[in-house]
Amino acid sequence: MNELAAAQLADLAESSDGAIEVLATADGTGTTTFTVSLDTHGITTGNGGITVRDREKFEFIVSDTFPYQHPTVSVSHRRWAGTPHVQWGRVLCLYAAPSVEWNPSDGMRGLVSRLTLWLQRAAEGTLDPEGQPLHPPVAYTGSGAGQIIVNPDLGDRVPWANDDSGATATVYAWCSRNGQRVDVHEWLTDTELLDRVLAEDFVAVDDFGLPYFIAPALLISDEVAFGFEYPDKATMLADHLEKAGISRDELLRTVAFAASANRVVNSLVGHPDEVREDAPSVVILGAPSRRVDGTTRLAHLASWRFDDLGSQITSLLSRTRVGPAAEIKDEVLALAHKWIGFAETKWMKVYENRPEVTRRRDDNTASTWLQGKRVLVLGCGALGAPIAEHCVRAGVTALTVADNGSVSPGILVRQPFADADIGRAKARVLAERLNTIRRDLTVNHVVGNVVSTFLRPHADPPAFDLVIDATADIGARTALEPARAARRDEWPPVITALFGHQATRGLVTVSLPGATGAGHDILRRTAIESRSAAHSTWSDVADDFFPDPPRTDMFFPEPGCSAPTFVGSSVQVGALAATLFCEALNVLAGTTPTAEAPMSCTVIRLPGAEPTRAATDRLTWSNDVTVPELDGAYEVRISQRAITEMRAEVRRGARLRGDRVETGGMLLGAFDDATRTVHIDVATGPPPDSDLSEIYFGHGVQGSREALDHHRRSTANQVGFAGMWHTHPFGRALPSEIDKAGMASLVSPDGTGRRALMLILGGYGQTWRSWRDHGTRPDIYAHVVSRQPSTSGDTPVAQPSPPDTQYFPGGYGYTPAASAPASYWLRLLGRQA
Repeated sequence: MNELAAAQLADLAESSDGAIEVLATADGTGTTTFTVSLDTHGITTGNGGITVRDREKFEFIVSDTFPYQHPTVSVSHRRWAGTPHVQWGRVLCLYAAPSVEWNPSDGMRGLVSRLTLWLQRAAEGTLDPEGQPLHPPVAYTGSGAGQIIVNPDLGDRVPWANDDSGATATVYAWCSRNGQRVDVHEWLTDTELLDRVLAEDFVAVDDFGLPYFIAPALLISDEVAFGFEYPDKATMLADHLEKAGISRDELLRTVAFAASANRVVNSLVGHPDEVREDAPSVVILGAPSRRVDGTTRLAHLASWRFDDLGSQITSLLSRTRVGPAAEIKDEVLALAHKWIGFAETKWMKVYENRPEVTRRRDDNTASTWLQGKRVLVLGCGALGAPIAEHCVRAGVTALTVADNGSVSPGILVRQPFADADIGRAKARVLAERLNTIRRDLTVNHVVGNVVSTFLRPHADPPAFDLVIDATADIGARTALEPARAARRDEWPPVITALFGHQATRGLVTVSLPGATGAGHDILRRTAIESRSAAHSTWSDVADDFFPDPPRTDMFFPEPGCSAPTFVGSSVQVGALAATLFCEALNVLAGTTPTAEAPMSCTVIRLPGAEPTRAATDRLTWSNDVTVPELDGAYEVRISQRAITEMRAEVRRGARLRGDRVETGGMLLGAFDDATRTVHIDVATGPPPDSDLSEIYFGHGVQGSREALDHHRRSTANQVGFAGMWHTHPFGRALPSEIDKAGMASLVSPDGTGRRALMLILGGYGQTWRSWRDHGTRPDIYAHVVSRQPSTSGDTPVAQPSPPDTQYFPGGYGYTPAASAPASYWLRLLGRQA
């Protein structure tokens, strides 16, 4: 006996003044049944609800697991049979979601309160209130009947879609079967079914080698035809169908037609001489018993699986549908009717996967962005493998995974592979495992070098909606830049992710279509910003991902020439991979305030990594101004900061000296030969000893070395001298002879650099004014001047004399100089005129 339940009921009875009486107690195997009488007077009936007498008797079946499991309540009569939420005619369904609605702490008092509420609502006819899902007919599944997974929507194939309440319809479920499991893939009419199975090129098995299978679906518009329980006798079910408009003969004809189609399919499976078992007979029943959104009634489905004798009879019936053997057909039909008279119904377990009646458990999350997308994942390790699985579960329509590595014993610590996979290609093993998650998706794999396969320069943009670089390979990241640069507007979004050296932090970059750069470029920007005073909260990122000097205590997990890697557990990499991907999806889905920025980098810190810092932080960048270099050897990327600094200097100079006086300064950034890019991060203004005029700009040297050294130190040498810029207000953005000679001198064998960028900003009339006043793009000339090989006897490049005109100093001065200055190129090089 459950002593707790007994004691609680005794207390309730004692304090209820006769409203609750415990009439009997009976012990069973693992249960205790309490017969209880409740005072239920005052409960009134309305809206077709049940009739409740002044006093009703109930049985509380209490499990030994009480109070952790709720008791079952039943009645001994059948007065309430056919009522919503009454099962088997006697069992009351009090809880729609026991795991949420049953509170073990409330015990028997909570049960009695819930029962009272149920009785009141059942009497009022409000157990299924308007706007809530209707209680569907219950089909009590039996062992051995199997299960059926329904995937496609019925949509407007249901007869009640046309508001014809008396109509019925028959469609055929195109399924595959594997043992006791049946999967519904399509709904077909009888004509569509015949056209398919009789086609010359018909293949009788699906992509997994499973034979196709056809089951008729009988749809009726009468929502109360079956009551609230499907019957357990075939003759009762046939009676219900006949009242709804489907006779016994029509039922058998429909089943026989499906059996004929199944025989055709079965004959094409395996070797022609092989003896094959006939497909079972299954009938799907549908009635408008549920709704999800709005007022549209949606079909609730049940699946009746014939017993072996019934399947054999329908198979015989299908063989006599054609030909002169009318007497045999009549005999078999009579046998089928006789079978219906005594057969019991066996109900399959129906698993609904129709979008029209189910809601995805990830609905309204960032992962929904992936639904219907084609995704390429580069790298199948600790990052790529879990990310690829997230893509599969989120509903992508195509997925390709690529990796050149194989499974080794050591990676089993934190990568989703098994001992049996050792020695096999990661990409192949991962694809095989992911293909077991969804039957409607085939994951493709590529075993090979991702750079030569996907990231060749000037190749067409990949036929994907998302590219994920999870290689943690700087070579792959670098190759991605020139691969997308020429046609960046046509490239899909690119996600790049990597772990810190102890897997306590992770970085993920997102490059939207048209963004200036992808992972390699964005990580360079992150390295610069993480050391700036404006982003001091990122200093731990600089130390972890961009240490200066570079880290030398690398972790080599195996002896010999194994690749260095990070230290981290399965728990850490799983948490980081999921969170990094989630943050990237937030950006793609537009659920973050900074989602519109074309380039972003997010840091994820695991709990305890940095207690004083935020778990998540994000940097964003606008697109650079990109300019093809004159010879086509480089792409010049001018950051928004640099172009803004140049424009600010132009506007200031126009106010101080006049709007036609040239100005300029140094360009600070870096040359990247691997990506053929010149990065311009900072543009300085003219030093105080500069000489500015309407036809000539001479850059001074005062403070230039200090400014350059400052940027080198503060960015760990990420930013250095890259070249010079100056303006041609209201003129062409082309170099003068003095400009050419000056740059040639700068990179001459005795000059200060191997190469330098000459950048000239200009534009006639409105073009110049529009940039100066409103920030629209000016005309830009960009040319990288490289040092020529040195030969003996080289002499410095001759410098033309500056023109004799009125000059202004740089800095914030505006007093004109008295005479023409010495060439600024010579002063910058430290030579005498």
